[in-house]
Amino acid sequence: MLVFIIAIFTGLCYAALLYFRNKKQHYGKTLTTILFILRTVTVSIVVLLFFNPFLKIKNYKEEAATIIVAQDNSSSLILTKDSTFYKTDYLLSFDTLINRLGNNFRVDKYLFGNKTKDFDSIDYSDYYTDISEVLNNLKKKYYKRNVGAVVLLSDGICNKSSLPEQNIESYPFPIYSVTLGDTTSYPDIYIKDIFYNKTSPSNTMFPIRLVANALNCRGKEMEIRLLLDNEVIEESVVTINSNRFSKNIDFNINLKDEGVKQIDIQIKAIDKEQITNNNSKRFFIEVVDKQYKALFYAKAPDPDLGSLKNILGDHFEVNSIFSNDELPDLKDYDILFLHQIPYRGMQNLTEFNNYLKDNKNIPIFYIVGEETDFEAFNKIQNSMQINKGAVNSILDIKPHYNQNFGLFSIDNEVIEATNAYPPLSLPHLEFSLNSNHDMLLQMNINDVIMQAPLLSFTTDNEGRKSVYLLGTGIWKWKLYNYYKENNHNNFEEIFTKSVKYLLTEKDKELIVRHEDSYFNNEAIVITADLKNPSQELTNEADLKIRINNRHTKDLYEFDFSRRSKSYFLNINNLPEGIYNFTVKGELGGKIYMENGNFSVVSVGAEAQEFVANSLRMQTLSTLTGGKNFNVKELSLLAATLENEESITSIMREETNYKDLINLKSIFFIILSLVTIEWVLRKMFGSY
Repeated sequence: MLVFIIAIFTGLCYAALLYFRNKKQHYGKTLTTILFILRTVTVSIVVLLFFNPFLKIKNYKEEAATIIVAQDNSSSLILTKDSTFYKTDYLLSFDTLINRLGNNFRVDKYLFGNKTKDFDSIDYSDYYTDISEVLNNLKKKYYKRNVGAVVLLSDGICNKSSLPEQNIESYPFPIYSVTLGDTTSYPDIYIKDIFYNKTSPSNTMFPIRLVANALNCRGKEMEIRLLLDNEVIEESVVTINSNRFSKNIDFNINLKDEGVKQIDIQIKAIDKEQITNNNSKRFFIEVVDKQYKALFYAKAPDPDLGSLKNILGDHFEVNSIFSNDELPDLKDYDILFLHQIPYRGMQNLTEFNNYLKDNKNIPIFYIVGEETDFEAFNKIQNSMQINKGAVNSILDIKPHYNQNFGLFSIDNEVIEATNAYPPLSLPHLEFSLNSNHDMLLQMNINDVIMQAPLLSFTTDNEGRKSVYLLGTGIWKWKLYNYYKENNHNNFEEIFTKSVKYLLTEKDKELIVRHEDSYFNNEAIVITADLKNPSQELTNEADLKIRINNRHTKDLYEFDFSRRSKSYFLNINNLPEGIYNFTVKGELGGKIYMENGNFSVVSVGAEAQEFVANSLRMQTLSTLTGGKNFNVKELSLLAATLENEESITSIMREETNYKDLINLKSIFFIILSLVTIEWVLRKMFGSY
């Protein structure tokens, strides 16, 4: 308002000086008034434009109601007796439902299973079902949108992430669920879960815990066999004493020789059991002969230390020292973890620094935090210089995966999970990198991706390999991983591979990267780097791989393709089993060779439970204000949505702001006012 007053006042003053104070102007009273008004308006508009005002424009737009259709694409739907129906008739019924809903609403379609994806075609290829993930994704994506309903078509079987019925009462959209699959409860014995370590030292007893369940099998006996490399080594018989039976069964096997071992657990099928796919489970473990020794050195006990210790597994002997404890001989250790070491006031800093200088080959995992003495830290290593920043505060730093990272591969699922991890705590710092750092994770501060490392890898000028983790609180990552996935797999993959990098021989000329285990329905991706005698990456040599199935003795040979300066191989799939491989290439008359092994395991997750969970589907609908239907009632579902009065279009008010100076009409108004004034003055002899 003040701007308008100033503009009008300026226009009045300018016009008054021109027409009432100017004695040379001789017009009649009427003409003077007209000219005064024209000049006042013109000057006022021009002055107003100097303040760059804007117009507030309101528009009203009709937004049609959206029906979100989420279709289960997991394999459990075609592992029952109704598989033919879901591959044929159901697909036609689904298309009919979509077409009918499309006549009255906007319809957005999605597939879900391992993860949520845009609708393509229903092929039941996913080997997990994650209902929580799809519901949470839709909640975020359609925030404040006119969503009439979420149509959820699934068998309700969940084998990944958290249970969807948790906290569903606050879900913003009504869920109209359709129960798919077979709801008939047959007698069934199945393996619910198996708990074991992926690695084990040789010549030790290896514990395995089996969770075996049985439905409608009261009075029957459960006959269980444990096989090691196809040889039965232990058997057990359990009496089933209820129709909903579950029992934990523990095995201990003696693992002697190193290598990858195949373990099978089999439960004999009983009479009238319709489905036996879930009666057996195969998995692989790696028996290692070498026992690594790890030393954790910290100012005080911290949950971060426990999180890292847990990932090391049984083939690590772990020792911990704190504060000013006596330093052990570092020559006895293979890897050193330093948690906020050196810290302020550290009394044995000189002795510790000398220890590091005398043991230049030991790799170090640094964890930097608020208690770190940055001046002393800069003296014990030369790969990174850290100084206090200008702001004396603790920052919340989220992780962001660096797409250019190439030391080892990380699954896309792990990358997505990592980018959502809670922030770490770190003081405001200034960084100077003195060596080449491969950043796995970058700092994300207030949603701004910084060119600063959060988790980085480097080799200093003396050949010591190091990992730098800048921030404390990774125990939150582990808890968050369990909260989202009911396991620690994503957290463990990041830090297990980080530790493996530190323990890898630093001067290898041929480096082959692969996963320890692949599912039998996924592509097997193997990459390789070859260095010439000058330690430069090259792909001039022809690189070949020879893969051997240890049990069937089948041989497979492939050629690597070239990508940039590296090698890449994508094998569609291999049969289930344990494989040894040899990668070989020749460059400049020198033979380069690398051996390794991996396993291919059956998917299994969707084959453990077959009976559709109709109660879960009903609960999701009831608690969100929707309704539940069976697979034969798709037409009734469509009619219900069409007649639901709350599902309707809405009018949304949109407010836009437009700079006044950008309006062409303003220019023509000013031009018209000036022209009229000029013509009047010209006619009456002023110009």
